[in-house]
This record gives sequence, structure tokens and C-alpha cells, in this order.
Amino acid sequence: MSEYLLEMKSIHKSFSGVHAVNDVDFAIRPGKVMCLVGENGCGKSTLVKIISGVYSRDSGEVFYKGEKITKITPAEASRRGIQVIYQDLSIFPNLTVRENLAINTEISAGRLLVSKKRMESIALEALSKVGYDVDLDAKMGNLSVADKQLIAICRALLFDAKLIIMDEPTTALTRKEVESLFQTVRQLKQTGISIMFISHKIEEVLEIADDVAISFLDENSITSDSYNQNQELSTAGSAAEQETVLRVKIITSLANMLTNNEMEFVIEIIKKQMQLEVFCYLTVTWYVG
Repeated sequence: MSEYLLEMKSIHKSFSGVHAVNDVDFAIRPGKVMCLVGENGCGKSTLVKIISGVYSRDSGEVFYKGEKITKITPAEASRRGIQVIYQDLSIFPNLTVRENLAINTEISAGRLLVSKKRMESIALEALSKVGYDVDLDAKMGNLSVADKQLIAICRALLFDAKLIIMDEPTTALTRKEVESLFQTVRQLKQTGISIMFISHKIEEVLEIADDVAISFLDENSITSDSYNQNQELSTAGSAAEQETVLRVKIITSLANMLTNNEMEFVIEIIKKQMQLEVFCYLTVTWYVG
């Protein structure tokens, strides 16, 4: 059995001759949270769309559960358990919670007639997966962002999700809502589901991540490196966590001033000081126009 749920090797993707993703290696372990951190425009969205089948890669290899995948479409990705929750959550604000939860299942089944009873059964099944209770007749547009997000997660679980990709999920959430989301993420981990968590909030990433890939942007390229947290950080606000956050912020700020070779030297020093285990499988360079 493969060590990774998803493994990508030497992935290339260009648009009109401009490299969006160039020679990328990336991997996600089963039942773990992989956080991807990087500035806007560094290719994170392109990578997500390659994983989910929206974009086809120009070259490179993709392995899923140890099986080599030659080509994947959005429908095939969904069938394999890859679900993406984008920032807009892909909801219908004018429809009810029941309808939003059931609509993908109804479409996938090719049904021409709608049954309210069947849709309610689908919706209740989805909500039960995370123990969430909400009025099924409520209009999605009237719910909070946190509620909409939980419903999007429940909808993803209906398709037997093995990998859930969350794109900047905490952007519009309060701290209390973030804590609730993290509780749900940990609950999903316990069931063996992998999470790819995209964010630019270092403090939150260090709180929830098992593995972290940090992308560094300079004039010509983005270099991403990964580490695994050997043990959970102390409680939020502790001296240990603040020190870690500070060091990561130092790396991020230096990224715009140093060459790639200089950055690699600085990163290695800080990793040793942080006593983090380096994962050799991930050495990523994303070139942007």
C-alpha cells in the first residue's frame, strides 16, 4: 500500500507559454492535514484544479492510492473521492439547505423528477456525518458563512470523500467559527479522510496542520518546501507557538529579498532550530510569468 493518498511528480502546466506550475512534486498522506501556504498568484489554484481534473497537466505523473492516473476529469475525481470546497462554497443561495445538499446526488443519479422525501433523506444523511443540525427549509443565502461551510463539507461527504480540498476556508470566519471548523477537520481526520488546507494565515496553519508546504515568492519563481510537525504545538498563544510563528514569518519576509539558493540555506537553519522533520518528497518550484 502506498505511503501517500495522493502523490504528484514533476507536474508541468502552462498557459499560452507561461509556466503556472513547473516541475512540481507534491504528496498528501492518508488521514492527515496538508496545509499549503503561499501568496496570491503562486499557482495554488492551478495545482488544485489539476488534482480535481478541471485542468489537465501538460506532463508529469499522478498516483492516487498507489495507482497511476493517466487522465482525470472532474467527474472521475469526484468518483474517486476527491472533493473541492472553493471559497465561494459553490452553493445556491436561493435554494434551501435540503436542496443544496441533495442536488449533486440527484444530478449524478440522472434523475429527471424531484422527490422532496428523497431529498430530505439525502440531506439528513449528509448532516449526520458531522453531527450537524440545521433547518432543512432555511434558505442558504440567509445562513452564516460558517453554516454554509459546514453544509458544503457535509455535501462533499455524501460522495465518499477521501480527500477534501479547502480553499481559504477561514477567510470570513470569526475565531469561534474557526475553532468549530477545526473541530470538524479533526473529526474528519479520525475517519481517515485527508485534508488539503489552503491558507495564508500562518498561526491557523500551525494549529491544524500535520504537514505544511510553504511557498516563497520572488521576482522569477516560487519555491515551496515542506515539513512535518513531530508533535502538536502548545496551546495557542504559548511562547513555543509564538516563536514558531515568528520564525515562519521571518522566512516569508526574507523570501522577497533573497535568491532561491540563499533561501534554501536560511530555511535549513530555521528548520534545525525548530526541530522539524523535513520531508524529502516535497521540493517544489513554481514559476510564474
